Amino acid sequence: MREIDCETLVVGSGPGGSMTGLRLAEAGEDVVVVEEGDHYHVDSSADHSLEQMDEKWRSGGLTAALGSPKVTYVEGRCVGGASESNAGLYHEPIPEVIDAWADDYGISEFGADALAPHLAAVVDEIGVSRRPSGFSPASNALAAGADSMGWRWAEIERFWRYPDPKEPGGGERRSMSETLLPAMVAAGGRLLSRTRIDRITRHGRRAIAAMGQSDGEPCRIAFKRLVVCAGAVQTPRLLRNSGWTHVGNELTLNPMVRIVARFPDVVNRPEFGVPVVQIEEFKPTMTLGCSYSAPPHLAMWLEGSPSEVRRSLEDWERMAVFYVKVCGQGRGTVRTMPLLGDALVRYRTHAADFAAMGKGLARLSAALFAAGAVEVHSPLPGAQPLRKASEAASLEGVLNGRNASLSAIHLHSTVRMGDPSRAGADSFGALYGADNVWVNDSSLLPTSPGVNPQGAILAIARRNVLRWLDDR
Repeated sequence: MREIDCETLVVGSGPGGSMTGLRLAEAGEDVVVVEEGDHYHVDSSADHSLEQMDEKWRSGGLTAALGSPKVTYVEGRCVGGASESNAGLYHEPIPEVIDAWADDYGISEFGADALAPHLAAVVDEIGVSRRPSGFSPASNALAAGADSMGWRWAEIERFWRYPDPKEPGGGERRSMSETLLPAMVAAGGRLLSRTRIDRITRHGRRAIAAMGQSDGEPCRIAFKRLVVCAGAVQTPRLLRNSGWTHVGNELTLNPMVRIVARFPDVVNRPEFGVPVVQIEEFKPTMTLGCSYSAPPHLAMWLEGSPSEVRRSLEDWERMAVFYVKVCGQGRGTVRTMPLLGDALVRYRTHAADFAAMGKGLARLSAALFAAGAVEVHSPLPGAQPLRKASEAASLEGVLNGRNASLSAIHLHSTVRMGDPSRAGADSFGALYGADNVWVNDSSLLPTSPGVNPQGAILAIARRNVLRWLDDR
């Protein structure tokens, strides 16, 4: 068995784990960050390709929460976590949401004003920017549709660096493997990839060592302090496997439904990368946007027989994928499978979410027709495409647990922070029921934040670890 010793073990190398490891290493801590997945260069494979999905997402991106309907979701599984292949969108958290968390969940020394300096530090350290070469044609269509409807829209900044304003795409992703993790190693921290932790050994309330596999060999990592940053599914999986069963009971996520629209002119140019325009009018409860729309992605969201899909894809450059994402009111659980110890995720989509997504589909379709779309494909199996704006309203109220095809990319709340009557960890991530265990990732977010959470996760992680250091 491989034996490793450290002062602080951080499990997970995504945004929360990277921020935690860096701040601790800078403070002189002997810190080890472990990651279950492999260590790839940020550009090791083409964005949104099957190769990238296989390299950097758990189970190639084919994970699902069981329910009616099941909800497919993605989990990063590589050094840097989801930051290595997600859209990298940066939203400042909605102040009203952050303040409501502090009030509703009893989070001390928290709120929009308290978090603001940490958000500013994240932006300064990692860097965000806007695309210098304009939007993709699909993004332009979405913006034009919003203008026609009188709705607010915005270009979303990204954790990205664009060196050449003449190129439509390109640039550098400011992922954790390119920013915080190299800085952590330079400060003396250690990074171990291909290391899966399955169980924490304990002596009463105190965690002693992590047991798992490293490069295929059994390993034991002894520590004085443990910080679990493995995400909203894997963090409760590990904690429950280790006897802390009060976590994993309140999973929240943002259910998303997608549609495909066809235009008379070319709208699909994959070289622009991820679309960066979103309709802001209905946030935080609802976001309307445009997805990456390469032919394989179009095929996933076109209903019909294989031959019908192939015929549609002959015209793929005039088609694009758009989405409705709602701030989910449903709840789920994370449990561990007997014997295997892997995560078992269940989620019940709330009836109000089906209604909200249906209303969003009607709104989105109306905006796309206003932007010049000639056809909007219904997300319902066997349904005929919509061909005029007056048909958009027919999508309202059509979704239910039997016919909806839902996905999610943001999961949270499985180890909420706050008052012990409603949370799994205290206001700064210390796990209830343990003396030397902390959580510092998306699990802490009390509810869905209504926007992409990566900026909030980084800022909250920074806030928490600086407080731990002050208290020592």
